[in-house]
Amino acid sequence: MYESNWQALYSAALSENDPNRLYGKIEAAQSAIRRRLAQLEDAGTSREQEQLDRALHSLFTLNARRRSA
Repeated sequence: MYESNWQALYSAALSENDPNRLYGKIEAAQSAIRRRLAQLEDAGTSREQEQLDRALHSLFTLNARRRSA
């Protein structure tokens, strides 16, 4: 469930056009990604961990751009 959950929330945040709803979607996606990273912690480096790291970075950048706009 978590595998697809973080991806769905991440996609929803990236595609949100309403600035009033964007922050909540970013927060939800970041939380789901962090939960998934915690689950994978014992598995060592994996492709999914790299995807999760990139997704967190993208959300951080999106949030920073939102604040500066």
